[in-house]
Amino acid sequence: MLKLFPAVISSACCAVRGCPLNPRFFASKYAKPYCLSIYLPIQLSTPQQLFVKLKPNLKPLDVFKPFTVLGKNVVATTLTLASLLFSPTVFSAGTNFAPASQSVNQSLSQPSLYAILMAEFAADRGRMDQALATYKQQSFLADAAPVFERALGLSLQNEPPQLSLAFANAWQQQNPDHVPAIFYVTHLALKAHEYELAGEKLNQILQYDPDADLSQILIGIYPTETRDQAELLATLNRLDIKNNPSLLVMKAGLLLQFQQPKAALMAINRALKTNPKSPAFLTLKADILQALSPSKQVIAFIAQARKTVPDNKALFVYQIRYMLKQGKSAQVWQQLNARANQQFLADEEIKLLAALVGIDLKKYAAADRLLKALIASPNFKDQANYYLAVSAERQNLLNDAIGYYGKVMQPDLVLKARQQQIDLLISQSRFEEAIASSVKLREQFDSFAPQSYIMQANILQKNNQTAQALALLNSAQTNLPNNTDILFAKVLLLPDDDYTSKLRLLKELIRLAPANVDYQLEYAQTLVNLKQNNEEVTALLTALINDKEVGLKARQILSQQALHQSDNSTVISLLSDNFDIVPDVISGLLLQQTYLNLGNQKEAARINQILVNELGYQPENLQ
Repeated sequence: MLKLFPAVISSACCAVRGCPLNPRFFASKYAKPYCLSIYLPIQLSTPQQLFVKLKPNLKPLDVFKPFTVLGKNVVATTLTLASLLFSPTVFSAGTNFAPASQSVNQSLSQPSLYAILMAEFAADRGRMDQALATYKQQSFLADAAPVFERALGLSLQNEPPQLSLAFANAWQQQNPDHVPAIFYVTHLALKAHEYELAGEKLNQILQYDPDADLSQILIGIYPTETRDQAELLATLNRLDIKNNPSLLVMKAGLLLQFQQPKAALMAINRALKTNPKSPAFLTLKADILQALSPSKQVIAFIAQARKTVPDNKALFVYQIRYMLKQGKSAQVWQQLNARANQQFLADEEIKLLAALVGIDLKKYAAADRLLKALIASPNFKDQANYYLAVSAERQNLLNDAIGYYGKVMQPDLVLKARQQQIDLLISQSRFEEAIASSVKLREQFDSFAPQSYIMQANILQKNNQTAQALALLNSAQTNLPNNTDILFAKVLLLPDDDYTSKLRLLKELIRLAPANVDYQLEYAQTLVNLKQNNEEVTALLTALINDKEVGLKARQILSQQALHQSDNSTVISLLSDNFDIVPDVISGLLLQQTYLNLGNQKEAARINQILVNELGYQPENLQ
């Protein structure tokens, strides 16, 4: 049984809802994305001219490298060869670059790069019938999944859904183990109103992985537009689907999406009569019950469902995650360590989940044992090191935490881990080690060079070396021109009285990223500090005052401007309601000054009492 990991499901769903060529699909455990742009000099009109001087032993990528430096004097046409690097058999090197008439040893079982280029030329010149015919023909050869992806993408853009469906279905039947193609066919079958075929393909998906997240699969195969989804639901309601479980779960998922959980429950119950032990059906019912019932009833249903398939990991994980969502960490810990569930604790994913619950419950020794058991796992070692560091930090074992954070190398964790390590080193005044950590980050990860320079600059500033920090960022800016993160870091490091430099950099930042809210807020704050451009500040911030994330900051800046203009009523209007619900120091100080301006000593004293007693404010806190 092939396992559909969540990343594969979500990526395939993303691909099928848009263009099947979406490279996100290939970022799964099975493949990695490689989308290449071939740059063709404008004087070349045929692939023959492009390959006339190629040597027979060239590797595929060698073909494209010379054309990536031709600059503006090129015509760019994109050829998607998603698996070119990780599956060299897709396109043979050397002789397969030439036309068939020029190739003696060309393998007829594999796609011809020459033919693909001819198809791409045709597509680029609007000869879509020719391009589609070539692409479709080549896609049915061996190891041609990337060619199929491109062919289907062109078909969806240029042919009716029925033709795209017929092509995709024929290809999928010839390549039954290509899971994304099943998603494509299912989605296209719904689009073409071929509901029986859609149900058949959904059943095939679930046969590959009975534990797959059915809710996510359904989201992926449904039409993307709400109007089309409503039409599909209306059609399913009219159809006599009897006890077809695949069509019933499609209907149940749509009903839930349209906030009709009672009808959805009826549909999924009918499906469960046919497949009472389907984990995917059981979890979909649990999703529906969440919209209908109190959490106790949902938990009771999941517990009962687990008795139906007691050895099923997916249901066990669903149960654990739902209970955690309800704040029942202690009960989850008991479940994880129950003798009946010991088989699950051997699973690496569940072992990590158990460790996190243990850390949350301050059961550090047990959590650390679980995490150390994952250190040898290639898939979980970085997460294990990260959470061992978190555990050590919470136990105040700071040197251990520093060591564990330094071992994290997973790209989506390393930046956060290195920042945590640097913060701990700074807390111990180990500035040289902190700088070494930031430098090491950019040596190990080129993509994090800007962040590493900013980290290093912040370390220097905290060591009272602001001039050196600015010099470092100037040097970094030379190496990485127009990097907005570095420019903004410079703004934050500049002395408060250097308004000229700040404004110059902020105007450049807003030019480069006009929608960035952080730049807008800092620019407005600088103008308010200078008591300049009041109308510009008002226009910039009025649109942000109700934003959940930055609304308070925008209101505070506008309140400072209002104070400069002796507009006390505006300050009260902007800040008083929020301060009474969730008080904060900056709003409190602005309101206190406003009431003092109005001579309202009683209200000013009340604000001061909140600042001191509830917020722990002392005058030296804000110098």
